[in-house]
Amino acid sequence: MNLKLQNIIDATKGSLISRGSQEFSGVSIDSRAVKNGEVFVAIKGAHFNGNNFVFDAVKKNGAKCAIVQEGIKPEMLSQLRDVSIIKVADGVDALCDLATWWRTNFKIPCVGITGSNGKSTTKEMVASIASVCGDVLKTEGNYNNLIGLPLTVLRLRNNHKVAVLEMGMNAKGEISKLTSVSNPDVGVITNITAAHLEKLNSVEGVAKAKGELFENMRKDGVVIINEEDPWVKKLGSKYKGRKITFGMQNSCDIKFLNMQSIGLETTNLMVSILGKERLVKLPIPGTHNVMNAMAAIAVGVALNISIDDILKGLIEFSPMSMRFERVQLSNGVCLINDSYNANPLSMKAAFRTVGAVKRSGRFIAVLGDMLELGEQSSDLHKDVGREIVRSGADLLYTYGKRAHDIARGAIKEGLDHSSVNETEDIEELGVKIEKEIRAGDVLLVKGSRGMKMERVVEHLKHNIGCG
Repeated sequence: MNLKLQNIIDATKGSLISRGSQEFSGVSIDSRAVKNGEVFVAIKGAHFNGNNFVFDAVKKNGAKCAIVQEGIKPEMLSQLRDVSIIKVADGVDALCDLATWWRTNFKIPCVGITGSNGKSTTKEMVASIASVCGDVLKTEGNYNNLIGLPLTVLRLRNNHKVAVLEMGMNAKGEISKLTSVSNPDVGVITNITAAHLEKLNSVEGVAKAKGELFENMRKDGVVIINEEDPWVKKLGSKYKGRKITFGMQNSCDIKFLNMQSIGLETTNLMVSILGKERLVKLPIPGTHNVMNAMAAIAVGVALNISIDDILKGLIEFSPMSMRFERVQLSNGVCLINDSYNANPLSMKAAFRTVGAVKRSGRFIAVLGDMLELGEQSSDLHKDVGREIVRSGADLLYTYGKRAHDIARGAIKEGLDHSSVNETEDIEELGVKIEKEIRAGDVLLVKGSRGMKMERVVEHLKHNIGCG
């Protein structure tokens, strides 16, 4: 990276407090991880304040520029004479503005992906497909927000051929800003469902917030439309540029024909791609992942990648950790670690996938709270409880206060009280499950990110072992 001082000032509209170094090799928001010659952006959050660590970033790790939103004490400035200091109104806004400017230096195609469910898996599928073009820049981990996405964009280099960026949000206006930063050529909204209702109040509110992607994309781009989702169809109908559709309708550009699930490992999907029937081998089960794959195929078409290369990329796709990750325990139990996150739709999709698989033992569900569901939380948890019974679960373990309503819904749907176990103690939960499970059982572990349900998985892997 070759970032000049004047570039930063112009992009952020900041005020130069102290002039020192003129060129910089990178950008960081972590005073502990910033490298010699880089820019340190001080972010002020609810529980931390990067402005308190400017001195550490400079003196301990060699940062040569600091972007701050609070004044620097005169006695500190005297010790930072060779460092450029720029004052801005807001650190996060400055980071976004800097990334927005950096993006303008590259003509490579960018794919922006959002949605209530499946955006991470779709992102990984798209990145695998796009890798046939060369080096791909993609969102790593949870770097999909107003801090993570700009940092990802600032990693763009001339060797990259495609950028694949995931866009997350929990409030209106965030997707709009992320779209401005990334300036995507291709936009994907996987689906719209009940998620983040605490701030957005309704599914319609979610649709409006996610729809900011299509609304703010430039008109010479391409949007990918899920024809099975009425909200996405409605949002897509307003876009004036090119559209590529996927789903089960005859008019779809990427049309589902049939599928065959092979246990919990793979799916054979027959699909029509622009009128050509092809077999797609997916190394992941579930109807919901079929939809993710068709969205990814549509992106490949938008990027003018050949059908053969699209299919090759999908075969080489590797599922992400904690997203329907299959773990074989030494005692013969198949553990499905889907603990990365959860909302009502993703819960139900996981139930149906596990419930449809032939197994010699029982279907045991270990479910944590679904967070950020607002006033509808109780009803949505009860509905999930009813669905787990309809999907054939034999035993249910719940963890958390809200998950109590999952248990209530399951019992009302007909699951016997003796088959339902509730706790708010994660260690107790792990011990109970360890004693219960036996060879042939399929164990699904799922909950919202804040519940950290992977602790159950780690307990079982540590105490039972993998084999």
